[in-house]
Amino acid sequence: MIRKNLSLFPFLLIFIILLATFSFSQQKGSVEKIVISKAEKTLEVRVLLSFFTYYRQFELSGPNRVVIDCFDTRSIKAPSFLRVNALGVRGIRTGMYKPGIARVVFDMIDQIPPYKIESIENGLRILFWPEEEKVIEEKVEIEIEDAICDIKVNPVKANVNDPIFVDMSGSKNTKSMEVEVFDKEGIKITSQKLTPDSPKWETRFDKPGEYFFKGKAFSTEDKPSENLCEARTYINSPPVSRLECSPCKDRILKPITLDATGSTDPDGQVIRVDFEITDEEGNLVDRFTDNEMPFSWEKVFEDKGVYTVTAISTDDYGAMSEPALVEVVARKGKKRLFILLDAGALAARGQGTSYSWYMAGRLGIVYQILPGALDIIISGGGAYTTESAPWKSFYNGSLLLNLHVGPFFIGAGAGVTTEHKETLPKSYGEAIANIGIDMFSISKTKFSILFEAAGPVTDLSFKEHHKLM
Repeated sequence: MIRKNLSLFPFLLIFIILLATFSFSQQKGSVEKIVISKAEKTLEVRVLLSFFTYYRQFELSGPNRVVIDCFDTRSIKAPSFLRVNALGVRGIRTGMYKPGIARVVFDMIDQIPPYKIESIENGLRILFWPEEEKVIEEKVEIEIEDAICDIKVNPVKANVNDPIFVDMSGSKNTKSMEVEVFDKEGIKITSQKLTPDSPKWETRFDKPGEYFFKGKAFSTEDKPSENLCEARTYINSPPVSRLECSPCKDRILKPITLDATGSTDPDGQVIRVDFEITDEEGNLVDRFTDNEMPFSWEKVFEDKGVYTVTAISTDDYGAMSEPALVEVVARKGKKRLFILLDAGALAARGQGTSYSWYMAGRLGIVYQILPGALDIIISGGGAYTTESAPWKSFYNGSLLLNLHVGPFFIGAGAGVTTEHKETLPKSYGEAIANIGIDMFSISKTKFSILFEAAGPVTDLSFKEHHKLM
């Protein structure tokens, strides 16, 4: 039994070897791609395979070629021809030489340059380089070309402190450049050195006017350029704001005119004025923009206080002026309406020469039409007497105008009264006149002394039926 098993062993071993050989033979790769890298003095070619075992390399002549055979390769995915034209290599061809052998051929332009082949992961690396040439010393006369200067300035017009860009990149045959800046009077403002690697410069001007840029380019022998190389820019003059108020002090609810029509622009025209009002704490109260001449704003202040008004002008190039300032004082209007309280003794004339005495009182309102000059008074009241019939208490109402001259005043008006005697009509009209003087004031209360006379204006006799108070 043991001998029988041993007799089968050689056949089993042969079967295993054949199986391994078959499995190994199935592991064939492909030429995936060819990567070419060109440098100034080298040419690198990478032949990348999906499965790589070994290769052989040889050279052919007529024409000159370098040939590489890659074994255990079943297909080629790389292009069949790649144009190179570098370091003596015209191109690279690929193809299947035989089943399982892929051939890569390097076609030379002339002679085969120095090269080496080395294995890398999943492929080959082929490196070419030029042959060392013998240095032949020759006297070469180098002609140095003159430098040519070129300068550009942008923008050609700008506002104060806007960026101005200087560009000398168009200069030729230069080692360095320089630009100088002059004002209109020829005074040098500033200068800047530039190079071909850094040919641009940014500058700004804080004053309006015309500025000139003069450039120079220098050759490798530091010879300056001779061609005209100039540019210019103009810095716009900002407008000047002027602001007036009329009046600058007035009562609240009265219109105040804010006028910026006098604003000017030295080299253009004002196209807009922005008004702004702030209170004493700096809080914004109101703002207004006027885009047409005349540049004015009629403002009504509703609250008393001191206000700062600013006006900023803008010209037709977008430049803005410094703010113009005025102060406006809005005062609270004087009180014009007051309460009137009159009290005093009144004598009423009856028939004959006798008078009847009364205690009289009156309540009304005073409105100052022209403060301190003209008042209108509407009042009503009555008078009480203790005398017997035919005398009786009465009521009256009146409308007066008082004219003031300093502390003195005089007035006239009309009124209506009920009868102060039983023999008189129940009510009748009266003419009233008074004269008086303001004595003193305490806070908002004024004390005055007056004398007033009233009498009928129709059927009754004024002489026989007047009243004195």
